[in-house]
Amino acid sequence: MARRLRRIFRHDNVIYLLLLPSLVGLAVFYVVPFGISIYYAAIDNVVSREFVGLDNLVAAWNNEAFQIAVDNTLIFMGVSIPLNMMLSLVLALILNPLGKKLRRVLLIFFLMPLVIPSGSMVYFWSRLISRTGMLNRVLYYLDIVSYPYNMPNDWLNTDYAMWFIIGIFIWKNIGFNMILFQAGLDFIPKDYYEYASIEGAGRIRKFFLVTLPYLMPTFLIVFILSVVNSFKVFREIFTLTGPYPNRSIYLLQHFLNNQFAGMNYQMMASASFYIFGFIFILVFILYWLQQRQTYI
Repeated sequence: MARRLRRIFRHDNVIYLLLLPSLVGLAVFYVVPFGISIYYAAIDNVVSREFVGLDNLVAAWNNEAFQIAVDNTLIFMGVSIPLNMMLSLVLALILNPLGKKLRRVLLIFFLMPLVIPSGSMVYFWSRLISRTGMLNRVLYYLDIVSYPYNMPNDWLNTDYAMWFIIGIFIWKNIGFNMILFQAGLDFIPKDYYEYASIEGAGRIRKFFLVTLPYLMPTFLIVFILSVVNSFKVFREIFTLTGPYPNRSIYLLQHFLNNQFAGMNYQMMASASFYIFGFIFILVFILYWLQQRQTYI
């Protein structure tokens, strides 16, 4: 009996036992639903369940609402992610020379949007950019608009809506990215900067010759997390605008949510397959770049 117990609780077996709950959760909540989505994308409907091959994927690709959602999502990600990373890096570089106590206080300040409940955050933004919100009142006091006739009904129903959504995304995620960049900066040996100073390098050359190369792994991690977080912004957008927002901020998450509400599982599964393919290719490219950077 004692031998049997020792055999069960060997080092390797203990590792597998500890991993088992996570593996079961991964299979139940991710692998199995993904397999079901592939099945739904290959049948005509849930009643007859006839195999249609790639017809649903073609139908989703040719769907006008899907095309609008893809265009808006790519614009949102193409602007918000680089802008968020750039601002996070700049703030991290500004905070890096400061004392530890002051730096911690400022980092906590920038991290506050992450711990604020979504409902409270949405209420704040709705009071800021609604028709009678703070922004319109400031514009009125500056004599830019005439209250209330020339005010927009709602900034999220104007051509500027995408910029407000980008602002919400940056405001919520900039603190987390700052911490990642700050950690990356702390791991750069100070000797490299001293050697660069001896060689006559200024701040700009130090940044491009020392800081930037050693931050590349951090850049890749921040980029992947930013892509994932860009899909999570739908919660705030949906609460602010509902299932059918202005055309300029109709994102892929809106399309998926509306297809689910309309019980069009085939279209929803097909659209999800495109999203999975996009993320898979992106992560593969980033992994290849990181391996190449490590090799260099």
